[in-house]
Formats: sequence, structure tokens, C-alpha cells
Amino acid sequence: MQTDDPAVAEIVDFISGEVGVDKSLLTPETPVAELGISSLDLIETIFKLESRFGIEIPNDGPLNGNDVTVGTLVNHVAELLAAQKGKTA
Repeated sequence: MQTDDPAVAEIVDFISGEVGVDKSLLTPETPVAELGISSLDLIETIFKLESRFGIEIPNDGPLNGNDVTVGTLVNHVAELLAAQKGKTA
């Protein structure tokens, strides 16, 4: 999770606002469950990320499971954004 990447910073800010957690607590190693984000909350956050960034996050990817970390979530969204920009460039 490259915190100096503007896209990553935007994703972290968005997640922080959506789940009501201070962004200083959103470290790459932190499991989302430790932040009080239930599996249902994670699904809702993924839907909101899709809407906000105009991407589609596959159901069978790295965000499927109980051990999702903040880094996994942010990096996956950043990769999808980069791929999308590559298609439109």
C-alpha cells in the first residue's frame, strides 16, 4: 500500500469516511474485522467503492474471505483503477 500514491490516499480517505474509522488506523496489516467492519459492512463498502471509482470488484478475488486486510482492500482497488486507466489511455 503506497501511501504516497494519490490514488491510494484517495481510497484510504474514502474507506475511512465510509466506515467511520480514523485513517491513521488503516494500516496495510490491519484486518478489516479489527476495525469493526463486519463482512456485511465490507460488502457495502465494496459496493460504494465500485460506485465511487467506476470499477467492478469481482466477488471471487482477494476480498473474498474473513482475513481481508486494509492493505489487501486498498491495493486491490488501486490495481483495478490502474487497469481501468490503462484501458482508457
